Amino acid sequence: MKTWGVYLGLLGAFIALWKGALDLVAQLWQRPDTSVAIQEITIYHIPGLPLPESVKGPIVVTNMGNRDDVLLNNGAWLNVAGQSVELSEADFGLFENGKKVDTSLRVPKDESRAYDVMITFNPKTREMAATPGLHKLELHFLGVKQQSYLASFCFRLQVSDVKDLFESQEYQHQRFITQQCSDRS
Repeated sequence: MKTWGVYLGLLGAFIALWKGALDLVAQLWQRPDTSVAIQEITIYHIPGLPLPESVKGPIVVTNMGNRDDVLLNNGAWLNVAGQSVELSEADFGLFENGKKVDTSLRVPKDESRAYDVMITFNPKTREMAATPGLHKLELHFLGVKQQSYLASFCFRLQVSDVKDLFESQEYQHQRFITQQCSDRS
């Protein structure tokens, strides 16, 4: 019976030592583990405005690491039918509680934050966006130690969507559930 007690004591000591080593590694090697995702977007068409079309959607930034992260907006790109164009700062913005975020996004460890993304189309990007087919939007961010993050999402516009959202004389809006983009899109 005493032998089993010794064995159980050694096993408990080994488990405690192993957990202590893992905790020490986690404390010494701190890193953020941040992800950026967009589940849906809405395209609005408001005739009479200088830039009548806009894309809006919620973006969720999650940090499951053991260190806070800070993301800097590093631009956005629109890809349609093999063409790609970078969206200017005037065409792309992140918003928190209705106010534009001009600086960095602070992402505390073990936390999720929701922001809104808004994209407007200038004449060049509007021509691309008003094309039926698969559309890919990429939002680029830089994190701690120049870590690169990408929120990439795709949605498909049919010919009828283009007519409703880009050619109509009336207010229109349509929600799209985004999908994962393949590497070829």
